[in-house]
Amino acid sequence: MLQIIDVSHAYGNNVSLRRVSLQVAVGEIVCLLGPSGCGKTTLLRIIAGLEMDYQGSVTFNDADIGRTPAHQREFGLMFQDFALFPHMSVAENVAYGLKRRGLARARIGKQVASLLERVGLDGMGERDIASLSGGQKQRVALARSLAPNPRLLMLDEPLGSLDAQLRDQLALELRGLIKREGLSAIYVTHDHREAYAVADRIAVMDIGSVEQIDTPRDLYLRPRSAFVARFLGMRNVYHLKHSRFTKELVCMALPEEKRSDVVLVHPAGIQLGSSADSRVMTREAVLQSKVFRGGYYDVSVTVDGDTTLSFAAKRVTAEIGAALSVEISLEAVIPLQS
Repeated sequence: MLQIIDVSHAYGNNVSLRRVSLQVAVGEIVCLLGPSGCGKTTLLRIIAGLEMDYQGSVTFNDADIGRTPAHQREFGLMFQDFALFPHMSVAENVAYGLKRRGLARARIGKQVASLLERVGLDGMGERDIASLSGGQKQRVALARSLAPNPRLLMLDEPLGSLDAQLRDQLALELRGLIKREGLSAIYVTHDHREAYAVADRIAVMDIGSVEQIDTPRDLYLRPRSAFVARFLGMRNVYHLKHSRFTKELVCMALPEEKRSDVVLVHPAGIQLGSSADSRVMTREAVLQSKVFRGGYYDVSVTVDGDTTLSFAAKRVTAEIGAALSVEISLEAVIPLQS
């Protein structure tokens, strides 16, 4: 198990990590999720042994590895640009690290063939790197990172250079392969949908700190802060003083001791229609926008003239500017840290 305790780091006067603590269990995939510059790649470099100037402790299987050189940690690392050698074949790229270890040629050949089969590139060992698609290059890079039988696999934005459709497909493939290999992994990304698809748990980072660590489901359903909610794409974050509507909604939904200055009205708890259910607030609204997304519409409505609610709806027949009713579940009102 990897354990990080109170790790801090700075580049000169610029603090990049602030007392970060987290752990990765055996066979677990943990995603570091956050915007550019939040510290997630710096944390990955510290774990990998590529950045040694920091405070705090990093242990693996209860052994302190803080001063262990990168090449002795037996961790696998995969980068966004794949870092493949264009003058080498697929098999030669995968074999590169094994040759540097001085393994016998026959053993290397057998191990490379097994790796290529496991990542779905069976029979492609002689292909030139330049002839491969983006997805195939990603699989070569993964096979190369798996070649030394790493104790921990680290992936830094591994799908960042691929188009959206391919990212969705390969995110699922990556998770499946990592799980089949029985590996522990740390996966860095700025895309919350990618993190949902890959991770067992997600650590959301901002300005060098971990804002929240949770399973994808719990993170989506119960974000703890305004930053986390907004970074996950939720727009219904309001200050309690925002409007009469938000005050009334919070008073109905939350006992006084659970109220906070900032709340989220979770989009999953909003729908078109009206209800007499005591657990639901029904309000008249005006349709501001509707965007067809295939299986649903992204909808925005205005309530009481000054509060915009955004949510998904399967069917919207009203035209922009039309009056309609919305139902807001009281359970959708979540107090947040500001």
